[in-house]
Amino acid sequence: MSGSAPATPPPAPSREDSSVHAFAMLGGLERKSATPDFRGGDMTAIMGGCKVDLRQAGIASGRAVVDVVAIWGGVEIRVPADWTVVVEGTPILGAIEDKTVRPSGGAKILVVRGVAIMGGVEIGN
Repeated sequence: MSGSAPATPPPAPSREDSSVHAFAMLGGLERKSATPDFRGGDMTAIMGGCKVDLRQAGIASGRAVVDVVAIWGGVEIRVPADWTVVVEGTPILGAIEDKTVRPSGGAKILVVRGVAIMGGVEIGN
């Protein structure tokens, strides 16, 4: 025996890539995800902006949920053309806009829920 410790296995893949978490206050933040198993996340912009590009991502489970908050700021989400977007949000002196192209028979659903207070949320391709 050599007395050396046995080799440890490599760490398991992280689930962090399956979600996006973004917070911007008085500033801007840009994120991208290319995970084949996007599950959702949260984005908050307070007097700032968050841009999230999911055009290279996929939804393996059929549905993902993103929670958004825009207060005097903006959240911009870009999704692939084959995703169906469902908006469950409340604009208060602001706007939540779904500018995506509607796919035919979209089995991949992104639910965007949250609030825009004197700010805006835009989802597009």
